[in-house]
Amino acid sequence: MKRLITALLCSATFMRTRFIIFAAIFPAARTFALDDRAALQPFLEAHCIDCHEGEKPKGDFSLETLKPEFGDAAAAAAWVRVHDKIASGEMPPKKKERPPAADVKAVTGYLGSQLQAASLERQKVEGRVPSRRMNRTEYENTLRELFGVAVHVKELLPEDGSVGGFDTVASALTVSPAHLVAYQRAADAALDAVITSSTKREFRESFTGREWFDREVKGNRKHVPRGAAAEGEIAVLYHQTQQHWELNVMPREAARTPGHYRVRLTAAARNTGGKPLPVRFGWEWMQGATDLRHIIEYRDVPADKPATIEVFVHVSGRRSEHRIGVCGYTLQTLPDEKDTPPDWKNARGLEIHRFEIEGPLGEWPSAGHKLLFGDLPLEPRTHAEARAAGNPAPKDDWQKWQPEQFQSNPLVPVTTDAKADAERLIRAFLPRAFRGPVREETAEYYVGFAHERLARDVPFAEAMRSTYKAALCSPHFLFHLAPPGPLNDHALATRLAYFLWSGPPDAALLAVAARGELRQPKTLHAEVKRMLADPRAEALVENFASEWFDLRKVLTMKPDEQYLEYDDELGWSLAAETKSFFREVLAKDRSVTEFVDSDWTMLNQRLAKHYGIPDVDGCEFRKVPLVPAYHRGGVITHASILKATANGTYTSPIKRGVWMLERIIGRPPSPPPPDTPAIEPDIRGATTLREQIEKHRALPACANCHAQIDPPGFALENYDVLGGYRERYRSPLGLEGGKSTLLPLPNYPEKKHVYFTAAVDPSGITPEGATFADLAEYKRALLRDPEQIARNVTRKLLTYGTGTDIQFADREVLEQILTAAKPSNYGLRTLIVELVQSRAFLNQ
Repeated sequence: MKRLITALLCSATFMRTRFIIFAAIFPAARTFALDDRAALQPFLEAHCIDCHEGEKPKGDFSLETLKPEFGDAAAAAAWVRVHDKIASGEMPPKKKERPPAADVKAVTGYLGSQLQAASLERQKVEGRVPSRRMNRTEYENTLRELFGVAVHVKELLPEDGSVGGFDTVASALTVSPAHLVAYQRAADAALDAVITSSTKREFRESFTGREWFDREVKGNRKHVPRGAAAEGEIAVLYHQTQQHWELNVMPREAARTPGHYRVRLTAAARNTGGKPLPVRFGWEWMQGATDLRHIIEYRDVPADKPATIEVFVHVSGRRSEHRIGVCGYTLQTLPDEKDTPPDWKNARGLEIHRFEIEGPLGEWPSAGHKLLFGDLPLEPRTHAEARAAGNPAPKDDWQKWQPEQFQSNPLVPVTTDAKADAERLIRAFLPRAFRGPVREETAEYYVGFAHERLARDVPFAEAMRSTYKAALCSPHFLFHLAPPGPLNDHALATRLAYFLWSGPPDAALLAVAARGELRQPKTLHAEVKRMLADPRAEALVENFASEWFDLRKVLTMKPDEQYLEYDDELGWSLAAETKSFFREVLAKDRSVTEFVDSDWTMLNQRLAKHYGIPDVDGCEFRKVPLVPAYHRGGVITHASILKATANGTYTSPIKRGVWMLERIIGRPPSPPPPDTPAIEPDIRGATTLREQIEKHRALPACANCHAQIDPPGFALENYDVLGGYRERYRSPLGLEGGKSTLLPLPNYPEKKHVYFTAAVDPSGITPEGATFADLAEYKRALLRDPEQIARNVTRKLLTYGTGTDIQFADREVLEQILTAAKPSNYGLRTLIVELVQSRAFLNQ
């Protein structure tokens, strides 16, 4: 039977039969000529069917059962794959006979027209973007903007899903029973943080360097006083303590009341040759956390002349929170008491003139409390209950109460007309919370919600809190809701604000929307320009760039012990370089091709040392020119990305190659076939990963994808687990037979020597056939098509900004954006401005 079927498939009669079947099931396309449509069937017969039929079609992709039902989402997705494989030249395989260019044009033209029409129709009927909920970051930012105070509730919510690398995509933002419970907890926590329940609590401590010295250093363990000296009203630190905090400048007590605090350090660097001295602001006794949560900020103290450095810190009020201290971490380590006393005459030192901390900052009652309760007066709950019962209130002066007295008897708002005040306050709150006009039936529902509780003699404050909690858990607050079709001005304002700010529209944007002017091109352009200049646009750096470049993975794993050069400051600096770079590209409208290669980067002294770049002083980032000898340029040579695309022990050309294809080039590979064996690297270095991959790609099922994956992966092999440049692989142990050598660690002569083994080979051949010897040549080959790099960046922006991946009908939108941005050499800011005015952004 099998032989009979084989013979039948090969017969001329069956070939003619298949021709008739395919011709019958493909209807005529109105926008393309008959010969374009008719070209599809013989093309598939000649180049595709033989490999993609039967029980085991290649790539597990069968054309036998694929019908031309372009309105069906699953079938359309399969035809998109056929279209793209043919258009890119990836199929038929290069070893097969190449189809005539005219046939390729006819087939892709026909498929393209059908897919475009079906995709547009689907968008018209169903909408391009499903309604989506806010992710955790957006939820927290929305509460902050709504109430005017930092509300930290993100950790109370379940982790968000991700599609295409972004947690703003609707299909990843599911809602489960766990979410519903978590949103109630988060709403409670937000209201607790916002509602004023006690008199204002202030924490303030200020002391001179001398006062700190006398309190903490003088009389301490024998050798500790040798690390600092007092001179008049200042103290001078000459040493640091790694394991103890005696030489860290900090207040007597920890701040306990939740809120925002200001820390000021007045200090000067001494004997540094005019160079700044970096200091670290951090939490007491919390060093060593992999995610560096113990670090608040690194700052530079200028040389010779005292200056005041200001740092703002959020205190959660958790009992585990510690004091905030300042450490001169680049000073010499404090010598042991048995060592020779130090000579301070010419030693580098940190002059401490004054330390101050104060908070919580902000008005009392808070802006958020006033949003909820207006100017209603406050008094203790027992006083309000007495008045409500018609009894005189207690006469004690609660303004002088201790903080703990308010824990059992909190302040509550006092009303003389509960129903009227409830309606007034709720109607004012809802448009702010729901980011636009509220329908009357919606407002009546929440007013009735409060009135029903008041009718049951629920105290006014509790009835209002329950109503506000319900609003904060409602779809109107949690979701971006809009019907299919053009977005109205308020829906557009919401999409624009969450794109650029990861938060709600401000009063100015809502005012433009209320006037019905936001969709006007000039007005929209002006609003985008204004919003990008606002500090809240830092969200594009913290959220879009961090997800695009996987910066949130940089600190998930500490490197292996053989990477002696890793320390907290280097770890903290990694993502900061990439964020600073993105920030500069956005601010100056620089070309997005500079993400691939640039003659500059943003560095501080710690990262510059790691890269072997001289003359960079201080911990704060600045723009630094690059030369070829540094082997840097573009984000793909940033240590942050190179660490995020490795694990703590070894690098993987496959992992880095896939990352490059997905994040930079915009041509993600197909998933590996089932049962494909993984490549286990030889961490000793006896066999290189390249040698193992060469054997792996010899497998027929792996060759095509590895032709795409391996070139960028191999090109990046000169960079180790920490993004340090290398010419030989590092090994934790020496190898027999002279296969390893003990050598100094480049850029770290003070560290002990390490073993190096085989030489790195970063050469390869691109899918287009261009050979390259190293990363510099690979980048030049990649930038021969700058439009593809810009196309990928635009696709990432559109996916992130609208909450859904690119659909076939959006492809023409991408090309329109690229055409408009080409005169700016695809400037990042220009791409954003053009994207916001596109059909895909302006429609739901």
